[in-house]
Amino acid sequence: MNAAPPNQILAATADNCTLVAVDGAATFKLAPAFKQAVQAARLAGSALVVIDLAACRSMDSTFMGAIAGLNFALRKDDLHLVLINLSPHAAGLLKGLGLDRVLKTYAAGALPPGLGDLSHLVQSLRPVEAAPTDNHELAALMYDAHETLARVDPQNLQRFKDVLAFLREDLKRF
Repeated sequence: MNAAPPNQILAATADNCTLVAVDGAATFKLAPAFKQAVQAARLAGSALVVIDLAACRSMDSTFMGAIAGLNFALRKDDLHLVLINLSPHAAGLLKGLGLDRVLKTYAAGALPPGLGDLSHLVQSLRPVEAAPTDNHELAALMYDAHETLARVDPQNLQRFKDVLAFLREDLKRF
């Protein structure tokens, strides 16, 4: 029996553009590496961060909240974030949380106007090794992600009120 490929974040930067590829299930476990890749893009001076979801099998609410939170943070620095190669399932997940209203998304095979060829970045993709995350940091990341989702759409506050309450209590223990 073949083992399933690892869930991972891959990234490459060139010409003021960073490509971040999500390989596998995008869960809270990958959120720290994703956040690290986007922060590295910001430090490298990228004007555009392209999130490629072609190999993404699923996303949990923490990961989607992390995308939204980083999108808002990048906007403050006049940087742009786009999601490409969304499957109908991924698009439905984002829409279900209202994120389609705040994120620029492109279905599989479609690219933002003027983006150009990404093959040089695809060939340069390397795994992002996230710094070790302790339980407090992970709980804080999860809380921030869900709080962001609640700000995006008031229905999310109702949807995630128990999660937010649990994480708030969890953070008090640290």
